[in-house]
Amino acid sequence: MMRTPLGRDDCGLALDALRAWAKPGRSSSSLHVGDVGWFLRFEEDTVRSALSLWSDATGPVAVELFDPPVRRFTVAPRVEADPSLLSALVETITADGSPIEVAPESGVRTALLQAGWTEDPSPAAHFVLPLSGPITVDVPYALVGEADAAARVDVQRSAFQRSTFTVARWRQLHASPAGRYAVDVLVRTPGGSAAAAAIGWFAGPGRCAVLEPVGTHPRYRRRGYGRAVVLATAEELRRLGASAVAVLPPADNEPAVGVYRAAGFEVVAHEHTLNPPAA
Repeated sequence: MMRTPLGRDDCGLALDALRAWAKPGRSSSSLHVGDVGWFLRFEEDTVRSALSLWSDATGPVAVELFDPPVRRFTVAPRVEADPSLLSALVETITADGSPIEVAPESGVRTALLQAGWTEDPSPAAHFVLPLSGPITVDVPYALVGEADAAARVDVQRSAFQRSTFTVARWRQLHASPAGRYAVDVLVRTPGGSAAAAAIGWFAGPGRCAVLEPVGTHPRYRRRGYGRAVVLATAEELRRLGASAVAVLPPADNEPAVGVYRAAGFEVVAHEHTLNPPAA
């Protein structure tokens, strides 16, 4: 089995694999095309040091994104049916020793738990909204283009105090191979101020999309704009053909959890990072 670092130009290999492995009713956690897409706002050296494709003679085995200190994996379905391949991947992960995120139902996760790895006590809540029919959005919204880029970036930076997002990075994201899968939505107040923004990531017709990220400007919180941008993004993803949309905020992030519940999302799982056994 071979690990190949990927950069911005050749990351399409990882995106194609993640789209092929995406499921209809929930995100193929812990790594979705949207997680990689959002990471592609960064520069080449950062991307290549973080993104990898694991493969064997027959094709991709797993996609890995190293977001320090955690390594996030999505594993090809065929790994679950091949004990030798599963064992080799688990051995590689164990040798590295970093905390990892992998789908709850994965055989990799089961094997690591059996080997003494433990669940982090702070899970993410895996919310899903099925997209079975048109969604009513009660405020105007727009798909973000160059004219709205600065306002969209301002919402992101205001919503997340440690954000390093810039207009240049917004352009990098949309110019990347993942840009074609991004549904970037901005909601404004009646007076025209940018209030909330979200990016939805389309994994293909009949597959589950994800939201990453979602933010509301602090000045306009608790006025329904967060719910509105979530529903607007979900509606745009539905129009493209997504079967559902997922989002995974920290379970203890009460404001975010409240927004997704208000938008009709339901929790389908709680997902924990796995930590290696103590030395």
